[in-house]
Amino acid sequence: MNREFGAETLVELERICARYPRREAALLPAMRLLEREFGCVDEPGMILVAKLLGVSPAHAYGVLTFYTHFRRSSDAKVLLQVCSTLPCALKGSESLYDHLKKITAGEPAITLKKVECLANCDRAPCLQVNEEYIDNATPEMCDQLVAQIRAGRWTPPGQIYSVPPNTHQPVLLRHVLEAGSETMEHYLARGGYKTAEEIVKSGRNPDEVVETVFKSGLRGRGGAGFPTGQKWKFLAKNDKPRYLVVNADESEPGTFKDKLLIDRDPHQLIEGIIIAAYAIRSKTCYIYIRGEFGIGAWILQKAVDEAYEKGFLGRKVFGTASEIDVTVHRGGGAYICGEETGLLSSLEGKRGNPKIKPPFPAVEGLFRSPTIVNNVETIATLPHILKNGVEWFRKMGTEKSPGPKIFSVCGHVHRPGNYEVPLGIPIKELIYDLAGGVRGGKKLKAVIPGGLSAPVFAADEVDNGYVKVDAATKAESRVPITMDFESIAGAGSMLGSGGVIVMDEETCMVDALWNTLRFYAHESCGQCTPCREGTGWIAKLAGRMERGGGRDDEIALLDEVAANMCGRTICVLADAAAMPARSFVKKFRAEFEAHARAKKCPYKHGHAPKPEPAGVGSH
Repeated sequence: MNREFGAETLVELERICARYPRREAALLPAMRLLEREFGCVDEPGMILVAKLLGVSPAHAYGVLTFYTHFRRSSDAKVLLQVCSTLPCALKGSESLYDHLKKITAGEPAITLKKVECLANCDRAPCLQVNEEYIDNATPEMCDQLVAQIRAGRWTPPGQIYSVPPNTHQPVLLRHVLEAGSETMEHYLARGGYKTAEEIVKSGRNPDEVVETVFKSGLRGRGGAGFPTGQKWKFLAKNDKPRYLVVNADESEPGTFKDKLLIDRDPHQLIEGIIIAAYAIRSKTCYIYIRGEFGIGAWILQKAVDEAYEKGFLGRKVFGTASEIDVTVHRGGGAYICGEETGLLSSLEGKRGNPKIKPPFPAVEGLFRSPTIVNNVETIATLPHILKNGVEWFRKMGTEKSPGPKIFSVCGHVHRPGNYEVPLGIPIKELIYDLAGGVRGGKKLKAVIPGGLSAPVFAADEVDNGYVKVDAATKAESRVPITMDFESIAGAGSMLGSGGVIVMDEETCMVDALWNTLRFYAHESCGQCTPCREGTGWIAKLAGRMERGGGRDDEIALLDEVAANMCGRTICVLADAAAMPARSFVKKFRAEFEAHARAKKCPYKHGHAPKPEPAGVGSH
């Protein structure tokens, strides 16, 4: 079977290719064209795309096999995806998948697929029907859905957005629930683009803008927490073009803040892009948005088009000599592309393999040119800092972690959702007061404070603080945990992306770890041996323990393998799997031992094991 694009699609492809300095960088967008035209990305399609972009079919096929989001077959009209990662698993997504598997068996119109996190954790368990979300799914809803698909009369319900009641004055989330907040008209009516316009039209020294961001103390909101202004100052000074890349590949389970900002207030992000590009003297920006955000990509592209029409982007920004081009580049479903160098590899039309550092992207990044990679929330914060000033920003938060931060809270809480609060808020206040505490009157068991890759806190640490030992006197004291970079690190975890996953007393921690490690084993790019082999090894150990085949000595082995994975790979994905593994074993070792003794999971049917009499099961 031969594949051929029509004349209009060929023109569109050439228009896409013109937005990149190298044609092969348009490989993922070209795959999207194949999917649109023929319903799938297959071998004949790969041969066509390879020919049009001037790469080998082997290269094109190698890139395709790296990503999970593209359809390989055009047989089924409906792709039904069930999120299986921890936040959804805590709400019953595994049993939901089993139910769907039964009722869709033999249905040619539906392809059922179990997938990783869909960044809709506050609406867990969630599904995607093609690119539309189904929130808070139940077996009854699934029955109705499948019946409607079979009858050919299913219509998308539309995404539901909510920001739970918040005692703090939001900044980035202030307008997201207002009708039409995603439109240019709404953004302009509330003073949008005025700050960027003033900076560009006044011809302000870009170095002054960089210095303002540096003095504000804004730290990256994507995970690492590196000072944004400092990163900008690291840009190499040479005659190569400079690139700004916005990391919108929100794939960290438990995190769903960027999705809300993109869907409900995209012009806030675009104004931040104009400011950032101006400050670092970049004429080209790429927004790398994760493949699962099909609707978000459409909303964002519409907003970018509106900004071009108004003259806010393009050759003469705000009527000046400044030039800023913005391209929305949709990924293909790979967690590793959230890592900045893996993202750059993908953006260049390659497999999303991370790169060795140094050189760092600020010196040699995209297309081997100086590149700044910033998260969506980080960039969206810029208009507010430049408008209101450094002192305004630093009045919120702590000295070393200033400003507001959006925390995504999910799992077993009464009010899951996004909470924008000053950094430094006590973790107890975030969970018990704002999020309403543990649902159903149950007790808290554990909290992951910064996305799935962060080491876990036990309930005692959340409620009473972590134990700190004085270096001189060796005296122990309890220190309350607050939601800022320093406090979370001092307590032995990391703030990360701000994804807070809450687990109640009936959660099996062995099962939760197994789910976590399956995710990382699936998402490893396979480039580094300790990660490729290690993630699969510890996932198997945790899985065997949960299924009743684990031995007591394998608990120490799991911890040992995880310890030997840390710091030995190109990127931190191995560490992202190893750190939760080690913390789960350390803080909930008794549960692992109970599994090994019982040769089964004592938590099945949602009931925790009863306390054993003293001396029972001792070694």
